[in-house]
Amino acid sequence: MDKFAFLIHPRDIKDIKKNIPVVRILPDKLIELIIELWGFSVCSEFEVLRNNKKVKGYLIWVGFTSKKMMESPRGRVQKIILKASLFAQNKLGASIIGLGALTTSVTEGGMWLVSQPGINLTVTHGDTYAAAVSEEGIEKIFDIYKFTNKNIKVAIVGAYGIIGREITSFLAKKGYSLVLIEKSEEKVNLIKQKIEKDGFSKDLFIISTDLSNISQSDLVVATTSHHSALLKGEHLKRGAIVYDIAQPENISSSLLKERPDLIKIDGGYVNIGDIDIKFNLGTPKGIAFGCLVETIMMALEREKNHHVGEIKESYVAELKKWAKKYGFHHASFTAFGKPVSGMHKIM
Repeated sequence: MDKFAFLIHPRDIKDIKKNIPVVRILPDKLIELIIELWGFSVCSEFEVLRNNKKVKGYLIWVGFTSKKMMESPRGRVQKIILKASLFAQNKLGASIIGLGALTTSVTEGGMWLVSQPGINLTVTHGDTYAAAVSEEGIEKIFDIYKFTNKNIKVAIVGAYGIIGREITSFLAKKGYSLVLIEKSEEKVNLIKQKIEKDGFSKDLFIISTDLSNISQSDLVVATTSHHSALLKGEHLKRGAIVYDIAQPENISSSLLKERPDLIKIDGGYVNIGDIDIKFNLGTPKGIAFGCLVETIMMALEREKNHHVGEIKESYVAELKKWAKKYGFHHASFTAFGKPVSGMHKIM
């Protein structure tokens, strides 16, 4: 039976306490230290059966919270990720490994991992299907609200990230006016260069490092690699929809209580039907992240090519075909795992 592995990590201390109840009595800093020293562990083993094909999957927990992963020395984090990947390859017999959440960011979109000695398994950051299914979700939003490129403005936060670039291109080709936000002037300049290279009209874009520029956007697509919620009430237009692909999320549940006019949608969520991954990822039952589903589909298809770095349009199209073949599609809209209220029923 073909095998795959998928790397995950706790978003915060609450994630650790939820999955390892025995540590709840300890101080938070001690919990973080213990988890980091632990390194990694297999937290789930499960099987996937689709179209008379069966594959076996392993979830491997890497011992850094989102904050620690981004703030710790990059080499220290990469060392644990490499050890976990080699364990998946040499001990578990996995032929494919997927990178979940911030393990993609700290491995340069997976390119660093592919270059390491001893790595023979196929590597994917999973962001291609995360982007593809997110485009499906965004189009559902447009359909519900009758949004067109003439009557709304869309903001993309994290526009030069792997997913951000793909969604920017997807929407620009449809003629939408876009506000593109990145954290540094260097990345702003890289966005400008890419727009010019791709031949898009500059009139479609506002490009900035200032989040206040999204305040007139009807739809905000959040795609950043950040360890905490970036979007605040002052950044968001009344009645704005936030399609939040980021893990950890870019908008907090407390903001929705302060601003009930806002609609938050969990981005990149995929309906996986009866597949039981035997671990609480923080998603509702029967739903998984697009990056994990991409890894599953690669195993089912026995894909041998790495999918790291920039997303390729041809592979987006291929994954959409695979998703249809295996019955994967965007999940019903939720906000922090609960059905979205204040929105038309979509399914």
